[in-house]
Amino acid sequence: MPHPTTTAPARPRPEPGTRHAHPFPHVVFGPGTLLGADTTARLTATFPAHLLRTAHHRDGGDKTYTVNALTLHRHGTPAPELNDLDPVWHTVVARLAAPEHGHHMLRLLGLPTAPLDIEVRLTEYRRGGWMSRHTDRPDKAFSQNIYLCPGWQRHWGGGLGLYTTSSAPDPVTTFQPGDGNSLAFARSENSWHEVFPVDPRARAPRRALLLHAHWARTEDHTAHHPAEAPCGS
Repeated sequence: MPHPTTTAPARPRPEPGTRHAHPFPHVVFGPGTLLGADTTARLTATFPAHLLRTAHHRDGGDKTYTVNALTLHRHGTPAPELNDLDPVWHTVVARLAAPEHGHHMLRLLGLPTAPLDIEVRLTEYRRGGWMSRHTDRPDKAFSQNIYLCPGWQRHWGGGLGLYTTSSAPDPVTTFQPGDGNSLAFARSENSWHEVFPVDPRARAPRRALLLHAHWARTEDHTAHHPAEAPCGS
């Protein structure tokens, strides 16, 4: 039977994280500061890898990738697959998709407050999985990864590289997957980023909860995005 919809329990607002302006606005949360260690452990233990679908895009376009993914919430509606998951997923997805979380992230990233449409997905990069350097579409406000990778080793690859330009030879910083740590970054024309390939010798896949926060559409179906306001203002 489907699990009843679970209301996210009240808990203190997470620590604001560490804000960075370079190469573009992003916020880093340490392990346990966003979801809590117990919740992260439960998500990790019940991660539904068997439900994820493989997506490939190897040639052409603005990015190439191979990744396994599953959408859990989109356009204000939970996905049917949530009914088959541990109740902790209902609680976490409801919290991350709520307007309060999105607006909190907008404030931390220096973006103007406006209605959002938050998509919550699961991603899994298995051995050899990657996503090439790209920026996101203009209708997006920010992206956020919450990693479910206990014991992840740097030499396994899978880091998220942030760049100043499309052709910069090296990333300004590379954010490593971990046990409940998180990175959120503001979208802009220069928010170049990529997922480095997971090493064939990695002993675990790179797993994460991924939030795509889009500016909500108006009644005439145009995206309402005040993203022209300067970041950090």
